[in-house]
Amino acid sequence: MDYRVSAPERAAFKRCRRQWDFGSAQRQNLQTVEPAPPDLNRAICDALAVYYYPGMWDWQSHIVLPLVRKAFLRTMEAVAPSPIREADIELGTDLLEQYIAWAPSLDDFGPLKIETDVEALVPDIRQPDRGLLTSDGRRVLYTERIPLLAVDASDEYWVVKHQVVPEWQELEALLLDEAAVAACWAWEQTYLGMSIAGTVHNEILRSPSDELGPLPTETRTGRPGRGGYDQNEPSGGGRSIPQLQRPERLQNRPGTGDRVERETISLLRRTRIRRSRAEIETATQQIGAELLEMLDPELALYPTPSPAHCPQCIFVAPCLAMTEGTDPTLDLASRFRAGPAVAAYEPRLGAGGSGGRNIAMPPPPPM
Repeated sequence: MDYRVSAPERAAFKRCRRQWDFGSAQRQNLQTVEPAPPDLNRAICDALAVYYYPGMWDWQSHIVLPLVRKAFLRTMEAVAPSPIREADIELGTDLLEQYIAWAPSLDDFGPLKIETDVEALVPDIRQPDRGLLTSDGRRVLYTERIPLLAVDASDEYWVVKHQVVPEWQELEALLLDEAAVAACWAWEQTYLGMSIAGTVHNEILRSPSDELGPLPTETRTGRPGRGGYDQNEPSGGGRSIPQLQRPERLQNRPGTGDRVERETISLLRRTRIRRSRAEIETATQQIGAELLEMLDPELALYPTPSPAHCPQCIFVAPCLAMTEGTDPTLDLASRFRAGPAVAAYEPRLGAGGSGGRNIAMPPPPPM
């Protein structure tokens, strides 16, 4: 069995090694027995997966949008009832309705694939052109779930990530978002021959202003409904992965486009960043260096205290016990259980085929 490290595990390792050691599927693999709290960001992302589902992109909005709203409620109602859940349902419903109203005036792409699992063989930075192996000979793979792959009018591919944010993120933070660059690399390794132009950061402001202005009356592309670009081509072949890049589209590509394009409309901000080969190569080398550390049997598992993440960490009590020099074993045994050996993903709406998720879809609308 391969040694798989997911993007969330890698993020935990970079954030706090002690937290990573407690929760990683490759380490202690502990999960809390307490009910999971509501995750507004996850629910919005699940709804947008339905909104941008390629198989329904050409359907009329009045058929698709009720499914989008149901997807949001399904995720929120999967957790135990609580005042926080009810407040988040109210807030999330409002955010989703605002997104549905404003997104067509920003969308200038066509969705190709959503909620796609990708994986890449981590390079061994000590030996060029070789993959990293564990001490017992297993391959080391980096895994990620990509929310959306989109294509623009020039047949360039973009990794799109959605995020509900309390305030707009600084441009520098997005430029330095090495995890987003790693997603580009992992996609290219899963779909060999494809080249990702860059990343699109789709931010939804959690606390929108009361004065949002008049609703847009036209879509960005002139296409009715949800805007964007059609999925069906005149040939009748539709859009597919990998998609042939058409000569007439290649001729329309900008020779030297802007590295960053940013636009804010209402509670939405769309930041498009072109990623260079040097950026992707740097991210690849960094992943290789980090995985070598993770595999080191002598790795020091020190904590990284921070007011940004400690209050939300489920392991804060045993961590405090260890810091005070006491044994957290009884607390861990009473409040946590061993998780599955392989990361379990909730099946989500996605395109079929290699790297995608298969799920039963409603029948097409009557013609």
